[in-house]
Amino acid sequence: MANATATAGMVSPHVPGMHAGGRDMARLGMVRCWRRARRGKVMCAAPPSSVNGDVLMGNDVSKPRRLPRVVGMGSKLIGCGSAVPKFEISNDDMAEIVETSDEWISVRTGIHKRRVLTGEESVKGLAIEAGKKALEMAHVEPDEVDLVILCTSTPDDLFGTGAQVHTALGCKNAWAFDATAACSGFLVGLITATRFIKGGGYKNVLVIGADSLSRYVDWTDRGTCILFGDGAGAVLVQATAAEEDGFLGFDVHSDGQGYRHLNAKTSVGGTEEVIPSTNGSINFPPKKPAFSFIQMNGKEVFRFAVSSVPRSIVASLEEAGLTNSDIDWLLLHQANWRIIDAVATRLQIPSEKIISNLANYGNTSAASIPLALDEAVRGGKVKGGDIIAASGFGAGLTWGSAIMRWQ
Repeated sequence: MANATATAGMVSPHVPGMHAGGRDMARLGMVRCWRRARRGKVMCAAPPSSVNGDVLMGNDVSKPRRLPRVVGMGSKLIGCGSAVPKFEISNDDMAEIVETSDEWISVRTGIHKRRVLTGEESVKGLAIEAGKKALEMAHVEPDEVDLVILCTSTPDDLFGTGAQVHTALGCKNAWAFDATAACSGFLVGLITATRFIKGGGYKNVLVIGADSLSRYVDWTDRGTCILFGDGAGAVLVQATAAEEDGFLGFDVHSDGQGYRHLNAKTSVGGTEEVIPSTNGSINFPPKKPAFSFIQMNGKEVFRFAVSSVPRSIVASLEEAGLTNSDIDWLLLHQANWRIIDAVATRLQIPSEKIISNLANYGNTSAASIPLALDEAVRGGKVKGGDIIAASGFGAGLTWGSAIMRWQ
């Protein structure tokens, strides 16, 4: 770049096509540059290298930030809570349902038991219980909450359950909505909460992950039914001064090309007789809508997770200005121990720094990260000031990570 003076990775040349105060970027060789809005300086960064050279479906390489994050209020995690159904199914119980064994399941997944909704229990009920516990730990009254985000792919109502949860909790001054991103849901909700705080002036945001995938598994398919359990977890995210920000960096992605490897499609049939007024259409009116069982290509999902997740965490660490050695705890979506172990190995994080309760609950989807976090906090493992690298990944395909400091 002619006539450019570089200092600490920042240059101040005139770059054609880059408008002052705009969001335009230019690619110059292997360097990506952009002009910071209202500051007249051009920022440049080289794309990060991949982890072990792996490339999966789509363009899933974590790229440099398009623009620096907007400066505003910071966020901190000050409370957490969780809830699980009463009914427990062990691997030995599973062996009575499908052709399997405790050894077959535990060796391949790390799971020994899981909890499943029965009777009068519901996703709503689990979410309410987890939310109450988070508010109690945070010493925040329900009417002090500004927003409730229910992260779920299995709401009790097609139109969402978040508003019912926030009303039951007594968050009368808040509004609520559901966020659906499968097993990445909680991470998406957490990032969304920090953006409402940073850019919207919100003070207290309750983020709840709750799912009941047991409703959507084929209990005759040992490849999927052994994996999933039900549960809920919640955190209270509170505004703080920018210099005390505990949400240090994040990275998120999605790739629809991987949809075929993990999905639960809607299934709508036609009527047996053609109705005269439909102009001969055999698909109207449709039959009662339903979802198919969860369909998963385990090998492809494994490849996706162990290649994409480490790259995402590295990108989040770079934004936070930290390295692997700064991580106190690695908290991944609890899908399969082999995935967790492979990601930790690639990041060179020792096993004693891994938070996992997979053995007791299986894959609880959007609930898995906050459920594991709550147990680690209440068990005295996670302490104030600890740096946590969290990552969610799953159907969509979606994945991402966040670097955060507990309290």
